[in-house]
Amino acid sequence: MAKTIIIYMAREWSTWFIGCLLFLIGTIFMFSMVEDLDQVFPRGLDYWLVDLWYWLLAYLPWLLPICCLGASLFSLSFAKKRGEWAAMLANGISPCQCFLLITILGIVVGWACNWLMNQAGNRSMGISDAKTSSLKMQIGSDRLWYFRSFDPSTLAGTGLQFFCYGKDGEDVMRIRADQAFWNPDNGWTFKRGQFLGFYSSTGLPLIDKNGTSIKWETDFMDDNIQYLYETKSPGINVAFEQLAGLNLLDDPVPYLWLQKKPKEMNITEIERLLDKFHDSQKEEIIPYCIRKAQLWWNGPACLVALFIGLGLGSSRGATTPAKLAGLSLLGALAFYLVRTLSDSLGEQQILSPTITASLPYCVVILGTIIFLKIQK
Repeated sequence: MAKTIIIYMAREWSTWFIGCLLFLIGTIFMFSMVEDLDQVFPRGLDYWLVDLWYWLLAYLPWLLPICCLGASLFSLSFAKKRGEWAAMLANGISPCQCFLLITILGIVVGWACNWLMNQAGNRSMGISDAKTSSLKMQIGSDRLWYFRSFDPSTLAGTGLQFFCYGKDGEDVMRIRADQAFWNPDNGWTFKRGQFLGFYSSTGLPLIDKNGTSIKWETDFMDDNIQYLYETKSPGINVAFEQLAGLNLLDDPVPYLWLQKKPKEMNITEIERLLDKFHDSQKEEIIPYCIRKAQLWWNGPACLVALFIGLGLGSSRGATTPAKLAGLSLLGALAFYLVRTLSDSLGEQQILSPTITASLPYCVVILGTIIFLKIQK
């Protein structure tokens, strides 16, 4: 009889899980279709099945924990309402026995959540998907690039302003160009612009006759060098039609990725971005580190939701669906309040990304344990 009840409860849980999942997906799909059809089918109806699959992959990893919570609460609350829970306890079947198969199902869902997240990340989302009207690249304290407009699909920009500084913060060179093109093999090519070279502790940069490299003049470097580069006057100011081969290898692609908000990126895109920016303490990188830690919690969040749902559903203090819904609403509110606070502390580098992502789950788990202790 115990085996039959365990299978029955697992089947009830699965039914509610599928029902919650279909309801949430249907609701989001309807609103997405009404708001913007291109969100679901960006390549048109010719590729509708593939686009629909990747649209689902974007939502499923964070919908599955919600479904685990909903299925646990609804299956147990209606089992209590029908008297099935009391009958099970009266026959000597413990909640731990009853929840064994459900827990296994929760582990499977958590694994599936991580798998779906990785599948979503495997989709090749080229940088042509990025949209930006301007681009700024700050390379430490040495170089600054600013493009009035930049095309991610061709890696070409217009209205370039480039500044290069020396080790003491002095001006070394500046480039103004109507157009600039990036090639991973050949670096930057500039067209129709102005090159300004300044006296610095490194020397005076000069362009060779072919416009393919920079030579450094150092003959002037004597006791007056400090005065020369403090004058702020360029030592050379020449116009050019094309300039290339200057050994400026600053790749614009990672900075194009930075144009995308962390919440809009999948795990593969974030890891790719972080690999390019090894200094994880940089202010603009911190939100991406936090987002990566939050995405790691997608799978374990299913088990956390399952634990909370089963704990609340089997407690004595919440015996009706209405009471369970009220408790769930309070728990969700507490979760998002703590998450907002922890995100703010994480972005200010008060908390590490791992602690920032884990704190809301720890608070909710602790709150659930305290609630269950009080009920007992």
